[in-house]
Amino acid sequence: MKYIYPIFFKHIKEFNLIEKGQTVITAFSGGKDSVTLLHLLSQLKTDIPFEIIAAYLNHRIREDYLAEQQFVENFCSSLKIKLISKSENVIRFKEKNKLNLENAASILRYRFIRKVANQFKNSKIATGHTKSDLAETFFINLFRGSGSRGLSTIYSQKGQKIIRPLLIFSHHDIHAFLNRNKLSFYQDYSNRDNTYIRNNIRNNLIPAIQKIEPDVEERIFKTVLIVQEQHDYLINQSREFLKKNLVLKNILPLRKVKACHIALQRYILREYISQLKGNLLNINFEHVDAILKNNKLNSGTLPGLALTREQNFLFPQEFHISEYLYSIQSEGTLTIKEINRTIYIKKTSIFKIPKHNFEIIVPLHSIQFPLLIRNARKDDKYIKINSSVNQQVFEMIRSSGVPARLRNYCPLLLNATGDPIWVAGSPIADAFKVKNKKETRFIKISYFKTQGFTQHNLLT
Repeated sequence: MKYIYPIFFKHIKEFNLIEKGQTVITAFSGGKDSVTLLHLLSQLKTDIPFEIIAAYLNHRIREDYLAEQQFVENFCSSLKIKLISKSENVIRFKEKNKLNLENAASILRYRFIRKVANQFKNSKIATGHTKSDLAETFFINLFRGSGSRGLSTIYSQKGQKIIRPLLIFSHHDIHAFLNRNKLSFYQDYSNRDNTYIRNNIRNNLIPAIQKIEPDVEERIFKTVLIVQEQHDYLINQSREFLKKNLVLKNILPLRKVKACHIALQRYILREYISQLKGNLLNINFEHVDAILKNNKLNSGTLPGLALTREQNFLFPQEFHISEYLYSIQSEGTLTIKEINRTIYIKKTSIFKIPKHNFEIIVPLHSIQFPLLIRNARKDDKYIKINSSVNQQVFEMIRSSGVPARLRNYCPLLLNATGDPIWVAGSPIADAFKVKNKKETRFIKISYFKTQGFTQHNLLT
C-alpha cells in the first residue's frame, strides 16, 4: 500500500477508531471510496488484529445493478473478506415516504448496516466518506437552509459505533491511491448525471470554486469541525434540559423552553421531536418555528407525529396517563410511579403555614388511616379552605395551570371515609384546616417530583 497507508494508520491509532478484537462492518458499494477503504482495512489487519465484514445493499436503482453486485462479490472474494448482502427497492421506499432518492437510499443503507452490525459483538461500522463528500454535503445542506446540525452532518466518529476513516482524504487522494496501486472499482454512471444536486456540486460547483480557492475542501473541513463543536454543545444542553424538565417522557413545558436562548429553544424542540418520533425525518425549520410562534397544531403539523398544545404544554395527541390508586397506611413516603411523583407524610408538633399549595398541614385528629390517593375524577368536589362553594376538583386543577387533557395527572388525597382532603397544587379542603394552631399533633403532607425531592410543582 503506497503513500496513503501510513497516514491512514496514524489517523486510526490517534483517535482509536479501530481496536484489537473488534469486528468492523464496512459499508461497501464497489465504488472508488469503498474499494479504497477495504484495501486499507485489509492492510491494517497486519498491524491491528480485527475482523472485517463487508455489507452491501443493492439499491436496484440503475439498470446495471446485477453487474454491480457481481463486481462486489468478486472483489470481496479476491480479498477473502466475508460479504453480507441484501437487495431493496429504494424507489418504492422513496415514494412511500415522500423522500428524495439520496435520502431514501441512505436510510435503507444505514438500516441494513446497523442490522448487520447488531449480529456481532464489539462491532463498529466503517463508511467510505471522504473530505470531498463532506464538502459536497456542506453545500447541499447550506442550499437547503440548514442550521449547524445539517452543516455538521459528517463526523470522523459518530458515537461509539460509526467511524469514517477516510474523512482526512479528498477524492484526489483516493484517485491517486487507486492509480498508484492499479486497483479497479465499479464506476456508477449515474455520477455523471448533473440533475442530481450532489453530482452538480461535485462536477461543476466545487471545480469552479477551486479556481478561486484551490484549498476549498480543507477550508470547509476546518469550518465543519468548528460547527460540530458548537452543535455538540447545543445538543448536550438540549438533552440536559429535557432530562430535567420533560414530564413522563412526553410532556414539554413550553414556558421553560421559551426562557432559553432562541438557538437553544430550536435545539430543544428538535431533540424533543426526535425522542418522540425516533428520527427527524422531514422535520425542517418551519415545523419548529411554527411551534415557537404558538401556531395552532394539528395532526398534519409535523410529518409522522401528532402533537397537542394546551396551556403552554406540548405533548403527543395519543398520550394518556394511567389510572392509579394507592393506600397509605401510616406516615412515610409513597411514590406514585404513574406520574413520577412522591407523597411525603410526617407527623409534626409544630404548625407552620405552608408557602405553596404543594404542601399541607392537617390536625392529626381530623384524619383517619388508611388514606387513599388516586387520579382526580370529573365528579370529585370539595369546599376549599375559607370558602363556602363546593367546587369541582377539575376546575381547581384547571386554575392551577394543568391542561384539560392531563387533569387526571393530579393526585387527589382522600380520608379513609372517602372525603377529599386535598388535590395537589390547590388549597386544602376547609373541613381539614387547622383551627387551633396551638395544638401539638399535626400531619404534614408534601408533594414532590420523585427525582431529587426538590421541585414543588405539578407539571413544571
